[in-house]
Amino acid sequence: MGFNFSLFSLPKHRAFNYQPLYFDEKKEKMEERFSRLHEEEKGKDPGYIPGRLLRGKLRKAVYHNRRSPGSVMLNRIIILVFLVVLLVAAYYLSKSLGLFFASMG
Repeated sequence: MGFNFSLFSLPKHRAFNYQPLYFDEKKEKMEERFSRLHEEEKGKDPGYIPGRLLRGKLRKAVYHNRRSPGSVMLNRIIILVFLVVLLVAAYYLSKSLGLFFASMG
Protein backbone atom coordinates (compact mmCIF):
# COMPACT_ATOMS: atom_id res chain seq x y z
CA MET A 1 0.00 0.00 0.00
CA GLY A 2 2.80 2.29 -0.50
CA PHE A 3 2.70 5.21 -2.77
CA ASN A 4 5.76 5.81 -4.90
CA PHE A 5 5.96 9.52 -4.75
CA SER A 6 9.15 11.46 -5.35
CA LEU A 7 10.17 14.94 -6.27
CA PHE A 8 12.27 13.73 -9.21
CA SER A 9 11.09 11.40 -11.93
CA LEU A 10 13.30 8.37 -12.38
CA PRO A 11 14.25 7.27 -15.90
CA LYS A 12 12.72 4.06 -17.13
CA HIS A 13 14.80 0.93 -17.19
CA ARG A 14 16.55 0.45 -20.53
CA ALA A 15 16.86 -3.09 -21.74
CA PHE A 16 19.77 -4.24 -23.81
CA ASN A 17 18.31 -6.05 -26.79
CA TYR A 18 21.16 -8.19 -28.19
CA GLN A 19 20.43 -11.00 -30.57
CA PRO A 20 23.59 -13.06 -31.21
CA LEU A 21 24.38 -14.09 -34.74
CA TYR A 22 25.20 -17.69 -35.49
CA PHE A 23 28.92 -18.19 -36.13
CA ASP A 24 30.12 -21.29 -37.93
CA GLU A 25 33.87 -21.52 -37.40
CA LYS A 26 34.39 -24.31 -39.95
CA LYS A 27 32.56 -22.38 -42.63
CA GLU A 28 34.54 -19.19 -41.91
CA LYS A 29 37.87 -21.04 -42.11
CA MET A 30 36.86 -22.76 -45.35
CA GLU A 31 35.83 -19.45 -46.94
CA GLU A 32 39.13 -17.89 -45.88
CA ARG A 33 41.08 -20.77 -47.44
CA PHE A 34 39.12 -20.48 -50.69
CA SER A 35 39.68 -16.73 -50.87
CA ARG A 36 43.44 -17.17 -50.33
CA LEU A 37 43.54 -19.91 -52.95
CA HIS A 38 41.74 -17.77 -55.52
CA GLU A 39 44.05 -14.82 -54.85
CA GLU A 40 47.10 -17.04 -55.33
CA GLU A 41 45.74 -18.42 -58.59
CA LYS A 42 45.12 -14.94 -59.97
CA GLY A 43 48.79 -13.96 -59.61
CA LYS A 44 50.26 -17.17 -61.00
CA ASP A 45 51.47 -17.66 -64.54
CA PRO A 46 50.60 -21.17 -65.78
CA GLY A 47 54.09 -21.64 -67.27
CA TYR A 48 55.92 -20.34 -64.21
CA ILE A 49 58.81 -22.40 -62.88
CA PRO A 50 60.40 -21.05 -59.67
CA GLY A 51 64.01 -19.95 -60.13
CA ARG A 52 64.04 -20.27 -63.91
CA LEU A 53 64.32 -16.53 -64.49
CA LEU A 54 67.01 -16.14 -61.85
CA ARG A 55 69.14 -18.92 -63.33
CA GLY A 56 68.70 -17.48 -66.80
CA LYS A 57 69.76 -14.01 -65.69
CA LEU A 58 72.82 -15.39 -63.92
CA ARG A 59 73.84 -17.39 -66.98
CA LYS A 60 73.31 -14.39 -69.22
CA ALA A 61 75.40 -12.14 -66.95
CA VAL A 62 78.30 -14.61 -66.88
CA TYR A 63 78.14 -15.05 -70.65
CA HIS A 64 77.97 -11.29 -71.17
CA ASN A 65 81.08 -10.74 -69.03
CA ARG A 66 82.98 -13.31 -71.08
CA ARG A 67 81.86 -11.84 -74.35
CA SER A 68 83.10 -8.30 -73.65
CA PRO A 69 86.91 -8.40 -73.59
CA GLY A 70 87.15 -4.61 -73.51
CA SER A 71 85.75 -4.48 -70.01
CA VAL A 72 88.42 -6.91 -68.76
CA MET A 73 91.15 -4.71 -70.26
CA LEU A 74 89.58 -1.63 -68.69
CA ASN A 75 89.53 -3.34 -65.29
CA ARG A 76 93.21 -4.23 -65.61
CA ILE A 77 94.13 -0.63 -66.51
CA ILE A 78 92.17 0.71 -63.53
CA ILE A 79 93.90 -1.75 -61.17
CA LEU A 80 97.32 -0.85 -62.61
CA VAL A 81 96.71 2.90 -62.16
CA PHE A 82 95.49 2.30 -58.61
CA LEU A 83 98.62 0.30 -57.76
CA VAL A 84 100.89 3.02 -59.20
CA VAL A 85 99.10 5.70 -57.15
CA LEU A 86 99.32 3.49 -54.06
CA LEU A 87 103.07 2.95 -54.59
CA VAL A 88 103.69 6.69 -55.07
CA ALA A 89 101.73 7.48 -51.90
CA ALA A 90 103.66 4.79 -49.98
CA TYR A 91 106.98 6.23 -51.25
CA TYR A 92 106.16 9.77 -50.10
CA LEU A 93 104.80 8.50 -46.79
CA SER A 94 107.93 6.45 -46.11
CA LYS A 95 110.13 9.37 -47.17
CA SER A 96 108.36 11.75 -44.78
CA LEU A 97 108.46 9.21 -41.94
CA GLY A 98 112.13 8.54 -42.67
CA LEU A 99 112.93 12.25 -42.35
CA PHE A 100 110.84 12.43 -39.18
CA PHE A 101 112.70 9.53 -37.57
CA ALA A 102 116.10 10.79 -38.82
CA SER A 103 115.65 14.16 -37.08
CA MET A 104 114.79 12.49 -33.75
CA GLY A 105 117.96 10.36 -33.60
